[in-house]
Amino acid sequence: MRKPLRIKDDYLNVLLDVASERTRQRGSRVYEIKIGLSLRELRLLRTIGMHPGITMGQLVRSVGIEKTLASKRVNTLVRRGLIAREIGTVDARQIELCLTDDGERTVLAAEPLGKKLERGFLNCLSAAEVDTLRTLLKKMIDAEAASRDRFDAWLAEYAARESGLNR
Repeated sequence: MRKPLRIKDDYLNVLLDVASERTRQRGSRVYEIKIGLSLRELRLLRTIGMHPGITMGQLVRSVGIEKTLASKRVNTLVRRGLIAREIGTVDARQIELCLTDDGERTVLAAEPLGKKLERGFLNCLSAAEVDTLRTLLKKMIDAEAASRDRFDAWLAEYAARESGLNR
């Protein structure tokens, strides 16, 4: 049998992903029972509710859900009468999304449950730690957005350099 590798096992992105996945699974089960929607569907509705007229591209960037999955979920929510699609007010080529009255009622009904669930899985932290965690996560998200163009340029360069070495 091989010896275990002595490597770093606490990369922050992995820890964030595991924590997120576990809490998302729990929350989604509760929302599905109580509201009839998954956590991802509610995330889409919440974002549309906070940004009426948001385009699909803006929505995908905002919620962090893969484009194909987000599109399928939006289509489902449109069919259920929770989201309406409208011709863009600034650009008629764009489709803007907004909540219907039923969509708005659904989001508002889910809000107290979301607060309760968040308190439940953060009860291992003090109020100050929760505030710090929220501040740090927002800072990381903002930093990623601010550096995305530079990273994409670096990655393209890196990929071109690596593909040239591998020939």
